[in-house]
Amino acid sequence: MNVNRLAHAAELPHSIPMKRWGALEWGFLLTATVIVTCLFTIEGMTATGLPFAETHSRQIVNWGVWLLLSPAIIAAAQRYRFGVGPMRRWIASQAALAVAFALLSAVMAIVIRTMINAPSVHVPVSPQAFVSTFAGDLLRYLLLALSYQAIAHHRAVSERDSREAQLRAELAEAKLAGVQAQLQPHFLFNTLNAIAALVREDPTRAEAMVEQLSELLRASLVSTAQTEVSLDQELRLTQQYLAIQSVRFRDRLHATVVATDAARRARIPQLILQPLVENAIRHGITSRESGGALAVQAVVEEDTLVVTVEDDGVGIGNAPPSRGSGLGLKSVRSRLLHLYGDRQRFDLRPRSPTGTTVMITLPYRPEGT
Repeated sequence: MNVNRLAHAAELPHSIPMKRWGALEWGFLLTATVIVTCLFTIEGMTATGLPFAETHSRQIVNWGVWLLLSPAIIAAAQRYRFGVGPMRRWIASQAALAVAFALLSAVMAIVIRTMINAPSVHVPVSPQAFVSTFAGDLLRYLLLALSYQAIAHHRAVSERDSREAQLRAELAEAKLAGVQAQLQPHFLFNTLNAIAALVREDPTRAEAMVEQLSELLRASLVSTAQTEVSLDQELRLTQQYLAIQSVRFRDRLHATVVATDAARRARIPQLILQPLVENAIRHGITSRESGGALAVQAVVEEDTLVVTVEDDGVGIGNAPPSRGSGLGLKSVRSRLLHLYGDRQRFDLRPRSPTGTTVMITLPYRPEGT
C-alpha cells in the first residue's frame, strides 16, 4: 500500500460526487408536496374566503407544477453545486435559474389550467397579480433548490469525512505494517549476533541457541499474519527467547514469568513483549558484571490488562553507549498508539534501588471476543 497516496487522498476536499435521489428521497418530496398543498389550501381559504374546491385546485396546480419541475431543478443543483467554485458564480447561477424556472412554472400552470378546463381557477391578469405570483414562484424555486443543495451538501461532506476516516485508518495500518516488518528482522539479527559471538567461544552453547531460535521462529511464524494474539501465546514466545538468552548468559541471567489465567486469555499485540525483554537484558543486565534478574508479570485489574517488565540492572541512562537503532521501545510505543489510541498507557520509569520498570496498560479483551 502506498502511504503517500493514502495521505494525499485524505486531503482531497471535494472528492465525493453528489448522489442521485432514490425512492426514499422522492417519497419524502411527494409527501412534502401533499402536505404543503394542504397547508396553503387552508391558508388560502382563510385569507380569501373561497370554497375549498377552488382553492385546493389552485394549490394543486401551483405545487404540482413544481413537483414536475423537481427533476430539472435537481439536475441544475447537481450541475451548480454549493461550495464548488466561486461563491459569486454560484449565487449568480441560482438567481438566473430562479427567474427561468419561475417563468417556466407560470407557462406550465397556464397550460395545465387550460388543459383541465378549470374556469374557477383564476389566472392573474393584472400586473400586481403577476408580480405577486412571480415572487411566489421565485420563493418556491428557492425552497426546492436550496433544500436539495443543503441535503446534498451535507451528504457529500458526511461521505467525504467517512472516506477520510477510512483513509486515515488505512494509513495507520500501513505505518503499523511497516513497523512490524522492521521489528521481526531486528529481533532475528540481534539473536543471530548473539549466536555468532558464541560460535568460537563455546560451540556447544551456540548450537543450543540455534535450536532454541528455530523453535522460536517456528512458533512465531504460525501467527505472523495476526495483529493481536493471546497473551499466553506471547508469553510462550517470550519464554523461548529467554531460554535462548539463558544459554548465552548462564548464571548471569535469572528470569521469571508470572501471569494470571485471566491475563493469559487477553489479546495483545504480537511480539510486543520481546523488545521490552531484549531492552532490559541488553541495556540493563548485561551492563552489570554480576548479571541480574528480570521479571515479567501480567494481571487483570477491572477491565484493564497490566503487563510489567522489570529488571534490577544499571537503570535508565546508566548503560554504556550502544550502537543499537533504538527500534525496540520506539516500535512498542508506535504500535500501541496506532492500535489503541488514548486507551493505552506506556510507562518507563526507574526502579528502586536499581533497574528499570516498563508498564503497559491496555483495555482487557479476552480471546474470542
